[in-house]
Amino acid sequence: MLIFLALFVSIFAYFIAAGVRQTQQSLEDRSRAAAQVVATNAYWISEVANQTLRRVDTALGPQMLGNSESIQAVLDGLPSVVEVYVIDPEANTIYATVPGASAISVADREYFTSLRDGADFYTSPMIVSRLTGDHIFVFSKRVERNGAFAGAIMVSYSDQLLADLAGTLDLDAGSTIGLVRDDGQLMARFPAPDGAVDLSAMPLFTEYLPASAQGTYTSASSPVDGIARVVSYSQVEGTSIVALASVASTAVWNSFRAAVLTVLVIVSPIVVGLALGCWWIVVLLRRDSRQAADMTMLFQEIHHRIKNNMQSIQALVGMQDIPDAAKRDLRSRFSAMAAMHEHIYKHDRYVSVDAKDLIPAIVDEVVVAYGSDAEVSYVLASVQIGRDEATPLALLLSELVTNCLKYAFGAGVKGHISISLSPAADGMATLIVRDNGVGLPEGGRTGSMGMRLVKGVVSQLEGEHVFRNDGGAVFEAKLRLS
Repeated sequence: MLIFLALFVSIFAYFIAAGVRQTQQSLEDRSRAAAQVVATNAYWISEVANQTLRRVDTALGPQMLGNSESIQAVLDGLPSVVEVYVIDPEANTIYATVPGASAISVADREYFTSLRDGADFYTSPMIVSRLTGDHIFVFSKRVERNGAFAGAIMVSYSDQLLADLAGTLDLDAGSTIGLVRDDGQLMARFPAPDGAVDLSAMPLFTEYLPASAQGTYTSASSPVDGIARVVSYSQVEGTSIVALASVASTAVWNSFRAAVLTVLVIVSPIVVGLALGCWWIVVLLRRDSRQAADMTMLFQEIHHRIKNNMQSIQALVGMQDIPDAAKRDLRSRFSAMAAMHEHIYKHDRYVSVDAKDLIPAIVDEVVVAYGSDAEVSYVLASVQIGRDEATPLALLLSELVTNCLKYAFGAGVKGHISISLSPAADGMATLIVRDNGVGLPEGGRTGSMGMRLVKGVVSQLEGEHVFRNDGGAVFEAKLRLS
């Protein structure tokens, strides 16, 4: 149960981790695709501006005498978000596509002053138009005639351009797209910020762009609005522009967490039930273990006391005024019983015992109790003997071995007894006890108490037996020992 719970938790954690990776990968893929679209449009914005600037410069002619008709002919086909201005060296407006432009001075605008100071081209950051109040960014070109500064041409774009582009990208709420100069000055953004933004100290320019011209990273908090996003960037080839696309991640992660929480709500009762079931099983097992330990101690005490009682009876028998032969017979039987009980409690085997261990323990004790120097050899298979069969088997072995010691060996004969036990068909076992003595007399000793005991025990063990002579007496029986 514990392994199952651990496996369940591991699998659940794996799927959560896989879900995190997939969600992050989805955000990055969407951000990367949007950044590529923005970069492509930024390239064409720059190209349109550069081509327009050069064509207007040509339309002005060598003497800067071009008229509105000739300039307008150059501008036909430009998007409505594009405005064009022509400024003379004193920052006076010569031509503008926006009415009223001549009333506005641009003498302090950097897109003019930088050209006046010698720059050939200039790309502005985001500024606010003094004519319309819109956020715009400007591309401007220095105009020279006869090697001298003759004015400037400006092409401005409204940030509505990015708003239109964002509408085609199907981004989630809170996502943004933007254009940034390669010095970190924001050119345009949708949604538009409140004012100018300097990103030069942000990781994009301090860490990511120096390492790669394009890439994706996670921003825990936007410098503009503090929203967490996955940001992709791409340096627009041949320009000083970096295209940005940022996908808002908070709503996506909230949705993912809600899904995980829903699964947890569904699964938690099952997990709790399994945990409670596991705990209850442990309680039951501990209770059973304590009961089993108590029972083991009880059985040990019972068998120990029986063994002690058998030994006490042996001592009492020795004190009785009865023939020595009878005393030896009784002691051998009680020794067999005591040895059987001692073997059981010493080995903590209260359901069954192994014949390979039990039979030698019984027989050796009988031989010692009888005071014989006969040798005993064993060929025993590992046969399990049930607790109800152990006592009859001990009595049978005691009687057989006692008879061997009592009748088989004459004076000066080194006695040898061999005992074998092997499995037989139908759950029976074959027991053979053999000696090298004088053998059985003609007709056997069928009327003796010992023979009656042997017959009764064999019957109790649901078996059958035979006695025969084969270089000594041989007892063979098939017995049910468990």
